[in-house]
Amino acid sequence: MAQTMRAWFAVPGPEGAVFELRETPVAAPGPGQVAVAVRAAGTNRGELIRGAALKAGSAPPNPARAGTEFAGEIAAVGEGVGAWQPGDRVMGRAVGSYAKSVVAHQRALMKIPAGMSWAEAAAIPNVFVTAHDALVTNAAARPGEAVMVTAGPSGVGTAAIQIARHIGANPVIATTRTPAKADALRALGAHEVVDTRDAGKWVDAVMRATGGRGVDVIIDHVGGPMLADNIRVLALKARLVSVGRNAGRVGDCDLDEIARKRASIIGVTFRTRTPEESLACSERFAAHLLDAVAKGALKPVLDRTFPFERLTDAHKYMLSDAQTGKIVLMVDESAR
Repeated sequence: MAQTMRAWFAVPGPEGAVFELRETPVAAPGPGQVAVAVRAAGTNRGELIRGAALKAGSAPPNPARAGTEFAGEIAAVGEGVGAWQPGDRVMGRAVGSYAKSVVAHQRALMKIPAGMSWAEAAAIPNVFVTAHDALVTNAAARPGEAVMVTAGPSGVGTAAIQIARHIGANPVIATTRTPAKADALRALGAHEVVDTRDAGKWVDAVMRATGGRGVDVIIDHVGGPMLADNIRVLALKARLVSVGRNAGRVGDCDLDEIARKRASIIGVTFRTRTPEESLACSERFAAHLLDAVAKGALKPVLDRTFPFERLTDAHKYMLSDAQTGKIVLMVDESAR
């Protein structure tokens, strides 16, 4: 009889996905894959945005395993896996990580640094890989360039601030609508923290911080409501990378200003990437910066954890925007 486990599923409904805890078979690893006993799993706002569009009658019509990233211990390896073995402590990105066990490609795995907790490790893979892909691969940010990270307290925001400072961006500017979070953002590496609740004032503040020239790179998680002003603060030949559109997908875009500045607007997402492209993103981050994580130069930002059964509460907390950094589900709280 096949072994089963509990896992969270996104189930299409009339108002969008409902997350349900269901019993499902434990999958065995195939060639090039490993099975991981999940200890902790990071939550991500993208699953709520995608879930809102997952309505009954739309494609895909069937319930789907939920979760994007994990930290855990390898339980079994498939054919052709040579670099990993059972018992290794690993973290990575894989669909279906809100479960007691997940199958992942061996190339998606990263070694957890010594002394790092499961919860901290689960706060790394998705946001650091996403931030690295946006800032380094797509924006090609260089030392000495001005980088602005919108929604700085978000999970990807906290990773992007650290990476920007680590690669020598100057100044690194973080935006927030919660001034009480400013000290935490400065501690992560932001030279300046700008309150975006007043559009006129924050644009002036960014221009002052850059000596009037504007920013070379924007890593944006807000979307439509900030688009017009983001374009205003771009420098010549700047790159605006749209990572998230948490506050809306549509905004005003002055195309003449984009042309005058010879600026680029770059969209990034994992939704349309092939498995090979997604794995390459993880490998590029690991090759470039995993050593910096191991040495403590880049750190996971863990806001709080929730028990595995309380995913709905974790999502409610996420929607409150109270957090700075990551919210993590503890799948196996007996493991430390």
